[in-house]
Amino acid sequence: MSVETPSKVLLQLRDECMNNRIDMVRRPCALSLSNLLIIFLSFIMDATWNSGWWDFHNLSEYPRKPVEWSNSSIIFTAHALQPLIIARHFSSSKQFNLPLPAPILSNPSVYKPSTLITCSWDDRWLFAFFPGRGEDGLCCLWNRGVELDNWAVKEWWLLAQSAGVVATHWLGGPREWAIEPTTGIPTRLPPRGPSTPISNPTLLFVTQDHRLFVCYLRYYKPTLYMFSCSLLQSSVTIEQQQDNSQDPLDEVDTVRICINAAIGTTYGDPSILVAMRSQVFPIASSTPNPDQFSLDLSLSLDMEPDQTEIYPTARKDFVEDSKIEIAEVQLQYDGTRMMLSSKALPAIENAPNRLRDLCFVCKPPSNGDSPSSIMHLVTNFLDFKDYTSLPLSILTCYSLTNTDPTSGEKGTWTVQADVTRNFENGMLSQVSASRLAYTDHGVYVSIYDTSGTQPRQRTKQTEIPVGHFKALKIPELTDDAWDTSPILSPVHTIGREVPINFVVSPGQNLLCMIFPSPWTTQMTIQKLPEPSTTNLTSGLSKSPFPPLALSIFAAILSNHSTNDLTHALLQLSTPLGEVAKVLYHVYTLLDRHVPGDFTLQLGITVESYRPRALRASSNAHDRESADVIWRTAHDMISVATCNAVFSDCTDGEEYQTDLVWQMIDLSSWILGLVEILLKECILSSNFVETSGSTESSGEAVFGTSPPIKIANLRSLDHPIFLHLVHPKALRNLRTALGHVNQFRKYLTRLTPSTENSQLSKEVLIDLVEYSGVDIQGLDEIFEKLEKSVEGFDDDEIRQAMASCRPSLSMQIPLRETVNLISQSPALNKARLFVKSFEMVDGQGQTEPLDRPQKDDSKDKDVVSKGLLLHRAQGMNCVRCGGRSEYGKDPMASRTMSNWEKSWARRCLCGGLWTRIL
Repeated sequence: MSVETPSKVLLQLRDECMNNRIDMVRRPCALSLSNLLIIFLSFIMDATWNSGWWDFHNLSEYPRKPVEWSNSSIIFTAHALQPLIIARHFSSSKQFNLPLPAPILSNPSVYKPSTLITCSWDDRWLFAFFPGRGEDGLCCLWNRGVELDNWAVKEWWLLAQSAGVVATHWLGGPREWAIEPTTGIPTRLPPRGPSTPISNPTLLFVTQDHRLFVCYLRYYKPTLYMFSCSLLQSSVTIEQQQDNSQDPLDEVDTVRICINAAIGTTYGDPSILVAMRSQVFPIASSTPNPDQFSLDLSLSLDMEPDQTEIYPTARKDFVEDSKIEIAEVQLQYDGTRMMLSSKALPAIENAPNRLRDLCFVCKPPSNGDSPSSIMHLVTNFLDFKDYTSLPLSILTCYSLTNTDPTSGEKGTWTVQADVTRNFENGMLSQVSASRLAYTDHGVYVSIYDTSGTQPRQRTKQTEIPVGHFKALKIPELTDDAWDTSPILSPVHTIGREVPINFVVSPGQNLLCMIFPSPWTTQMTIQKLPEPSTTNLTSGLSKSPFPPLALSIFAAILSNHSTNDLTHALLQLSTPLGEVAKVLYHVYTLLDRHVPGDFTLQLGITVESYRPRALRASSNAHDRESADVIWRTAHDMISVATCNAVFSDCTDGEEYQTDLVWQMIDLSSWILGLVEILLKECILSSNFVETSGSTESSGEAVFGTSPPIKIANLRSLDHPIFLHLVHPKALRNLRTALGHVNQFRKYLTRLTPSTENSQLSKEVLIDLVEYSGVDIQGLDEIFEKLEKSVEGFDDDEIRQAMASCRPSLSMQIPLRETVNLISQSPALNKARLFVKSFEMVDGQGQTEPLDRPQKDDSKDKDVVSKGLLLHRAQGMNCVRCGGRSEYGKDPMASRTMSNWEKSWARRCLCGGLWTRIL
């Protein structure tokens, strides 16, 4: 990169000041003013940066640093110097390393850093390839446990030096979803590629010797199976039989190595297409022997140097092939064994040099249309010419069509070049497929500027745009239906570091870019462009749903993480009202097409608001509001979970005695939540009580005189009141109080046979009777309120839950209920507001024995609501931050263990677990 000043006028002015300097001894004051002017002009002038061809040369080198973004939002990268796989969840900065196979652990210096990382569609399997340093390369397959960071080596195997892995593809994934943007109706797309009825996982990978391998695990068999076929000629290979086909021989003094490949499948077609680009390498005729060289060269000192070129074709021997080879592969199952057959298709001739990217893109079929066997191969070339100027970026789209059996030979694919687009005003660096569910598939491209303005050194700006991202339609390669998003770069690395690889997030909202640092793995997260909502040719122009809401809805249907999508709601420029608007549309889509899942919607609310509460850069009011909102949504989830637990532990009117203490913890938490809600109702009511005569009942603390109506001291838009105005939330709260009351009656009827049963009985009775709440009387008030809230409109309910605040119309019956609660005899206000430990005097530095511990979420189990016993390795939820030890206690009984394992894979809010190390 070179730096130049932008303004000739300022340059000339500065030079004049430099030339007209006055002698320091004779005119010191004038000299000082002249120097100050020079400094001032240098300070206010910006500089421009210009890139050279060497800044982009890393883009054409092989192999590239790998990066993978799994559907559970884990980013996998390779260590820059060691054969390690580094991973971290997108919402966390904490990294963890995957365990290494035995050969790498015993001798790590033999293997290079990984050149390929890929994760399966269900996030249960991970594959990586480690090239050897003069040795065979190593392939490793990991299997994930319950937690996101719990990985174990399943299998590893070696590959020859000239047979390293170039490209991979997973088979057997679920059918994808497509969403009609104007109505929001989801439809399932046809399956892609061949079916795999007897294997999971099933991995395809292409090696440098032009072979396609099928690596798989059969159901109920722990052994890893593998077989392959040639991609250069027609061949047939049967499972567990040796492949006797011979690949075409190379020239005597050269060898062709596959350096780039892509594997593609299309909708409704079992065919597998493989595109390959090769490079020719020379083979040494013989290995030099050090003993045959003598130190005495017997050369004359006056001998003229030879001006002829010794190796005139040495550089040409390393050029890429001028063609892109394509092969069709069929994977079939006859009921007993699998069979792999391949057939070479006509190659793409006279392709440019320096292939950068190679990817398949297929358009999903429209609603009601039968799938068409058409695929598109997108190629990106960087032509460096004679290395004296910037390279030329060439993007080409090829169409591959499977001819209809009625008009030609079945299974015949034809290749045709559709469109070629040159990028002269920028440098096209990376290409990746776009798979949005609510619009046509295309490609994302990153275009870097070759020159720009560098801000002044003392400016507060830390990042500036150095290019832009575009989304191109296929096969036209146009970008008129999409907006653009800037590529931001740190000021100190402008024009010098161009990312060599990137990966798109599962929600197609963000991308992770990797830089070519030789010492560390540097990455950055960038925002991808969105479809234009103002373009009349786009379906989004008529859609009532924002693109982000459609993406979140598609991710929920596909069982993918929404963490990368809700990240867009964390920006300071996004107000809380905009967050509520997006969530409202998400809830509308879920209620129409996935009805009945109340906790699922609340989990999205927790994920959308909690990061805003933890963000230090936001204002205090925004953080406090977001904190109350996500905690209220989490409490509503917990109430629904408590009901599910009580239902599982109930057999008619009987309860499982093995889980009595767990149900006591849940009862204590429910009563604590109700107490907080009731105290807020009393403080927000329109009535206060005057002081009166004291009575022994304890209610005289607040007086017994008639109440006086005053102005409303508190608004009723607090998020906690959503428990009373949302129909499902109120119904769940009534059910939870009913379970607590029924459980208390059950224990009261029992005759304790052991000290433990007697203690549990007394603990629960004390919790209920001294809580200050008459459950039966309170339920009558809630029953009347439930009849009122049932008449609320569905849209109003969704808007209230999206903002987690009662609407104005909801506050009308809520005001009546709040005033009724404040005057109800079902409440013992003395016990509700004043606890026993608060009335102890003279305690000094000693704490009372009956004083409960501080309510800290870090010390509470998010599922059981009890204390964390730290008897086993705990789990941490990536969505709500809650901790749990459920399913980890080795001392638990069988009944308790089976019940606890229901929360083993996900937290009650729907978030995934990580281990607490």
